[in-house]
Amino acid sequence: MTYAFTDPDGHRIETQPDTDHNGTPVVTLWARRGNTRIPVRVPLARIEELVAGIRDTARQTARSTP
Repeated sequence: MTYAFTDPDGHRIETQPDTDHNGTPVVTLWARRGNTRIPVRVPLARIEELVAGIRDTARQTARSTP
């Protein structure tokens, strides 16, 4: 299963199940701009850390918005 998010400017992030170079399961986030795709491989044990970081950033953004 994959997931994709597209922002209002048309920039897209896609996720997919994958493995790293050692064969360890990861979730690969593909950042896309135009035809350029950049992989970011997140180990399964760090998914919650990534999501928590995104939530913290969102809270900071909400506090700084008038």
